[in-house]
Amino acid sequence: MKTQKSLGKKLRDLRQERNEPLRVVAAAIEIDSSLLSKIEHSERLPTDPQLEKFAKYFEISLEELTAQTIAEKIVTNYASNTTTLQALKIAESRINAYLMNKNE
Repeated sequence: MKTQKSLGKKLRDLRQERNEPLRVVAAAIEIDSSLLSKIEHSERLPTDPQLEKFAKYFEISLEELTAQTIAEKIVTNYASNTTTLQALKIAESRINAYLMNKNE
């Protein structure tokens, strides 16, 4: 089974594809280079405003970045728990019900 790359790895790959140094991307996102390095190494997660800037800068979907950020939080906080997949199925069911009720 192929695993998706982390959000940090995805952002680093996008930066490297453009042959841009950390300082250039960090300046565009309005963060310092050390924070960008921590994000790229999955030591920190970007804030919602930073995600918006990454999406715009790299011309990629904000929804995709947001989903990856949520997934990172789940993996970081709950991956070692044996009931996490069961909890995710319950959450999916509840979210679907919520969305159906919201659209009525």
